[in-house]
Amino acid sequence: MSWAERHRPKDLDDIVANPTAVAELRKWAAAWQRGRPDKKAVILQGPPGIGKTSAALALAKEMGWSVVEMNASDSRNAEAIRKVATRGAVLQTFSDSGEFLRAAQGGRKLIVLDEADNVFGREDRGGIGAIVETIQTSGQPIVLIANDYYGLTRRSSSLKRLSKTIKFQPIHDDAMKNILRTITTKEGVDVASEVLDVIVERSSGDLRSAINDLESLAIGKDAVRATGTKALGYRDRERTIFPAIEEILRSGDARRAKEAATGLDESPEDLILWVDQNLGHEFGRPDDLARGYDALSRADVFLGRARRRQSFGLWSYAKELMSSGVAVARKGRGRGGQLEFPYYLIQMARSRAQRGARTSLATKLARHLHVSRTLILDELLPTIRMLFQGDEELRVNLTAALRLEDAEVALLMEEPESSHAVKHLLEKAALVAGARAPESKEGSLPAFDEDDADAA
Repeated sequence: MSWAERHRPKDLDDIVANPTAVAELRKWAAAWQRGRPDKKAVILQGPPGIGKTSAALALAKEMGWSVVEMNASDSRNAEAIRKVATRGAVLQTFSDSGEFLRAAQGGRKLIVLDEADNVFGREDRGGIGAIVETIQTSGQPIVLIANDYYGLTRRSSSLKRLSKTIKFQPIHDDAMKNILRTITTKEGVDVASEVLDVIVERSSGDLRSAINDLESLAIGKDAVRATGTKALGYRDRERTIFPAIEEILRSGDARRAKEAATGLDESPEDLILWVDQNLGHEFGRPDDLARGYDALSRADVFLGRARRRQSFGLWSYAKELMSSGVAVARKGRGRGGQLEFPYYLIQMARSRAQRGARTSLATKLARHLHVSRTLILDELLPTIRMLFQGDEELRVNLTAALRLEDAEVALLMEEPESSHAVKHLLEKAALVAGARAPESKEGSLPAFDEDDADAA
């Protein structure tokens, strides 16, 4: 069991921070004990890893309710949601231990729909419609957990009307550090304070990710010192995607491959890129490659249909083909090489960065030259780039006046950001900018210069 699960709060009093949210949740549950509340469902909203799911489960334990839980990222369609809701929606119910409980005696089931903002489908036919229908017909309390509140409610005004919204805030750094320190004590590991500081800083209020980082550094050790933080990389992706790809490409086991893919926080459209990137390197025999790519191509067909028809229930077929289908395709020995990050995702990230630099540069030039950004992008940028590259004085002064960033300078010079030419130009521009008077009229319209005004 992971440390995050082992140290999950046992009741609402153990929930760190968010006292207002906890109080509202208790008040909503108390209304169920008295009969029927105004809102049969509650939406717990806020960023990931701050205790929303833990609060729902702790509430059920505190109230003596059993739990019917479903993760919407695994089952997104209306049929799956209705099946889960049916298990909990009846008034008379059995406890998890098998004891028959009547509603009049407080016998209730808490229906928890985690990652509810990941449900897809049109309101009248898809998962969102099924959620609304469940809230309307259920005789049991329902908790919807969402990271993106707008993404959940924008597709259905009924969902917002039928549900009470409770907002959870990120956990304060000091509170998070105290929690981590308590966990290290219980686990018998001596972790330096500065290590906890690094973990807290990179977590950005996400307690679950902080606990995962702590476990990755401390597991199997008696002590962790500051140098240990070098092991912290891109935690979530390294701890999930690479082992999952290994299972898919190297295990030869359909069940293990499917479980690995199911446990990923990756959409099928991203997962297929990872499998495609590494399949050719891992499968050595031509017949294995043929079978592997056949399964992958069939998965891509389902992804295309899901996009065109907005029928995201087809994702389950695609995911099974790209995991189990690929896993059983290999009959020979795998190569066991180094797994790679998909080139396509790298190129897309670079493209986004380049587009961002191009837009910010055009905005600065448009303001400086008193023209529209569209004119800069559509007509003037090639000319400005040519002048910039051909005249050093212009290059230095324009960089200083516009306070150009590395990426913007690199775009104008058509050089890599890390090149000596870009760094040298930025250094010279910084000297020029520092030597200028604070009240520079650089960039002002000539018609408003003082000499022209006096002449008029």
